[in-house]
Amino acid sequence: MTKANLHSLINEVKLGQPDAIRRAAEFVAAESFGMWHNRARAKLCRYFKNHPPPAEECDRMVNAIASRLIEGRFSEQFKDQLSMAIRLSPDRMANALPLAESSDREYVRRYASWLRNKCAHSAAQSTSL
Repeated sequence: MTKANLHSLINEVKLGQPDAIRRAAEFVAAESFGMWHNRARAKLCRYFKNHPPPAEECDRMVNAIASRLIEGRFSEQFKDQLSMAIRLSPDRMANALPLAESSDREYVRRYASWLRNKCAHSAAQSTSL
């Protein structure tokens, strides 16, 4: 997808178009490395964090993000994906933590530590309400 296509997709998602939401969730879950792809993924994740798509699409994205974390297949703006995944499925992300924390890759352990802090903060907020 081109940058223009991605801008268009993001705008369609914000208009609530069901087909665009499905395509955007597929895009977030897909492994692609084109120009502006990580930026678009981050924008979509920030939107979906507060406007969740249907459960099936949430599951698809969260599973892909958890796998990326565990396997170390991520690059810039990954924290936007993690933040969305925590909001949509805190239990699934908490289950991914032990594997990420025991990774032989330092950068994966660093992100796992960040995720653990975010999960703890989210849990503390939800219990104080």
